Amino acid sequence: MSKKRVAAIIIDFILILVTLAFIFGNSLKDVESSSNQSEPITEIVEKIPYVESALENKEITHSQIKSIVRSLAHVAEFALLGALVMILMLLLDMRISCAIITTLISSLVIGITDECLQTLTDRSCELVDIVKDFAGATIGSTFVLMIYLIITKIKKAKQE
Repeated sequence: MSKKRVAAIIIDFILILVTLAFIFGNSLKDVESSSNQSEPITEIVEKIPYVESALENKEITHSQIKSIVRSLAHVAEFALLGALVMILMLLLDMRISCAIITTLISSLVIGITDECLQTLTDRSCELVDIVKDFAGATIGSTFVLMIYLIITKIKKAKQE
């Protein structure tokens, strides 16, 4: 294994650990802190003209927008995790089928652990959040895998 590959594996592993610290750190916040964390993003979203108009016309509420923001946060943080884990699997030269299975199972286990951690504060474990987490991991890992397959196909075409 080349030094560049070893360095890439180490960097990716560190990024996975940082992402896990971020995910688990958010889960260990109490309800009020967690809710307050979403507020600035919710306020930015509410300034989008279409959303602002929908709010004025009472087609959507502040609470609904905040719920969407929080749902997208679950998807985004696990999309990053899924992408990083898939990159690690590919760097380790794992067969694609094994890389997919390993990435998705580990992301699911992390999602379940993440939700269970919330019970250590005054928050609850929500099955729907596990589904959002898994969806995010699936999106992130699929994105990385698609790029990998495209690059591999281009490299093969150049060799022929």
